[in-house]
Amino acid sequence: MNAGLADLVERGIADPERAVVAGWSWGGYVTLLELGKHPELWRCGIAGVPIGDYEDGYEDLSPLLKAYDRSLLGGAEPRDVPELMRDRNPINFVDNVRAPVLFVIGRNDSRCPYRQAMRYVERLERRGHPHEVYVFETGHGSFDVDERVRQVSTILRFLAQHVPGVSGSSETEPAGASSTVS
Repeated sequence: MNAGLADLVERGIADPERAVVAGWSWGGYVTLLELGKHPELWRCGIAGVPIGDYEDGYEDLSPLLKAYDRSLLGGAEPRDVPELMRDRNPINFVDNVRAPVLFVIGRNDSRCPYRQAMRYVERLERRGHPHEVYVFETGHGSFDVDERVRQVSTILRFLAQHVPGVSGSSETEPAGASSTVS
């Protein structure tokens, strides 16, 4: 990802002062890792249904998803690979985050559980770091068109606030949203 951004900047395609990192699910996990491990690169970040605390989230997963995670970790649980978790758990780098972050979190998400994502948010709150949280009531995603419109409106407004040259929705709070701003 970082090499790709560097290449785009070098070729004049991307403006390093306006670079945004964003992703959903595993991409939300990568977004939080990027913001914490490479804070100098990003103007802001959008973490959709992210893994913010890998170790904590493992405890709330279904048996099938726990088995999948163990396969990713060579048969071990996250607590059994502390060196790897020190380097790969986003919450370990939360104090390095410099850019504002928008979180889009499903309250009933069984893949990227709400509690572990909110642990990351709480760490940002404790240090007074700028962030927003948009919570929707379903799980890992929503098939409701109105909900998707609210999420996209929230994202566009956030980008308009934090990235020069981006214009967003004129709405200050999409109808039906549950969000907090710090």
